[in-house]
Amino acid sequence: MNLLTGAMGSLLPKLGELLKEEYKLQKRVKKDVASLSNEMMSMHAALHKVAGVPLEQLDEQVKLWVSDVRDLSYHMEDVVDRFLVRVEGFEPAANSAGLKLLVNKISTLFTKGKTRRRIADAIKDIKEKMQDVAARRDRYRVDGLVVNVAATTTLNPRLSALYNKVTDLVCIDEPRDELIKRLTDEKNPTEVVSIVGFGGLGKTTLAEAVYDSLKSQFQCAAFVSLSQNPVITRILKKMLHQLDQQKYVHINEASWDETQLIDEIRMFLSNKRYLIVIDDIWKIQSWQIIKCALNENSCANRIIITTTPDFDIATKVGGSFKLDPLTLQSSQLLFYGRIFGSKGKCPEQLAKVSLGILKKCGGIPFAIITVSSLLDQPSKMVNPREWNEVCDSIGSGHGNSPDVETMRKILALSYYNLPFHLRTCLLYLSIYPEDHEIHRDDLIWKWITEGFIQHQIKDGSLFDVGHSYFTELVNKGMIQPCIDFKGCHLHDMVLELICCLSNQENFVTVLDQNEDIMSSERNVRRLSLQSKKEDHQTSSLSSMSLSQVRSITIFEPATNLMPPLPSFDVLRVLDLSGCHLGESSHSP
Repeated sequence: MNLLTGAMGSLLPKLGELLKEEYKLQKRVKKDVASLSNEMMSMHAALHKVAGVPLEQLDEQVKLWVSDVRDLSYHMEDVVDRFLVRVEGFEPAANSAGLKLLVNKISTLFTKGKTRRRIADAIKDIKEKMQDVAARRDRYRVDGLVVNVAATTTLNPRLSALYNKVTDLVCIDEPRDELIKRLTDEKNPTEVVSIVGFGGLGKTTLAEAVYDSLKSQFQCAAFVSLSQNPVITRILKKMLHQLDQQKYVHINEASWDETQLIDEIRMFLSNKRYLIVIDDIWKIQSWQIIKCALNENSCANRIIITTTPDFDIATKVGGSFKLDPLTLQSSQLLFYGRIFGSKGKCPEQLAKVSLGILKKCGGIPFAIITVSSLLDQPSKMVNPREWNEVCDSIGSGHGNSPDVETMRKILALSYYNLPFHLRTCLLYLSIYPEDHEIHRDDLIWKWITEGFIQHQIKDGSLFDVGHSYFTELVNKGMIQPCIDFKGCHLHDMVLELICCLSNQENFVTVLDQNEDIMSSERNVRRLSLQSKKEDHQTSSLSSMSLSQVRSITIFEPATNLMPPLPSFDVLRVLDLSGCHLGESSHSP
């Protein structure tokens, strides 16, 4: 199961199951099921194409079509599940005797007959809806409208990092000096350094600071930035232009391919001492191509790269240098300095809430700068209520300012770099409140039950696959493991991102102490109850249909708001482990 493809992944095998003789569907119904299965496969392929594009870049018509297909897939899986459960669950006990056995068999046949007629009617209705959705795909040429051109022409959210003043940040001196020492040590110099760390930590700013300090010591130098999907020929041309602006002044007009550009760079660098910075590498393939252009001569060259929290890239490139978050003291220097000029000028009534804000920022400079820009206004600088509102919004997905949106886009780069299956598993973590310790094994079993994990590895179980997913998310820096690796935490900025994405895609409905983000017109699939406003939540629950809810997770103090179990027709996950129900422990 995938965020954008809905229940397609698990539905298609179930449709094949329905065609088996043991379910004794009428020929007409079987024909409809086979037709639906074929159309679903076609739509599944189209949805995979869409899934590779960030939400803000999708055309609005495509978004509406995707939402309709996804809801239809969920609805159909619900219908199929109800049928399979009712048909397979009506077999009379083998040890029933005499008249009782006969009565049971007659009752079972009647009930199964009603169930088959119901699914026949349901499949007919779904087929009509599917034909309408398919017609709209053709009518609006959805396959050709995947990308919203206007959205793709927006500025790179990381662009400002290239032009930050080093003096605007704090505590950059220490890592800068350490890197310079590594690169210039006469006895044991490092030829390649890979700066690795979470988005927003200042990797680009640090690389630029080192570059500016050292480039005068080299015969030529270049600083080029990649992206998630770089055009390598443009990168190589930019590198040539920076290496010698006079010689390659018209390089952008040349129609050279990658091989010609690589050969030209190799020839130019063959007898020169150079310093090259490759900023923002997301894929090892990009580095492998660029590396071909960098001669390994005997001129004591130096190469610096920056990359995502994926340590696999840093390990393969070499010279890994992990950039850590700021300490609380450094965070305060940056935060108070940008708002008040210095820490000592912070009003006493804002001291407590400011510590709460900095805790949620987690030492990420970009997050601190973003939040400080929200509060650096005359109307808010000494208003505790405004500060508390900003603090509460971090991690909830409710912040809507341009600066918060830019911060989300930077973090979203790491999210969209994940494989499809990991995106879905990560987004599922939006069911948990902030600062909650998530137990690894419970989470994996919930992934399995939800249908997020469907493929077994050789000689392994679904749980083993889930464990590998968990490890991948840790390695990519999206979740923070506990010391014993039996659980994890979410950085508040990551929670902010996935709550926002989850809300946009109606993936999880969260009722908490903040604004109710659920619309009564939306189909609720996964419900997380966290609210402290019991009267507000009671009215919200009573006004929504729970028949389509697949999972419900409850945290205190919302325990007594658990709806009656008969309200749920297709419930797969019931997690009360966040509730203290007596002395016994509960698992999902």
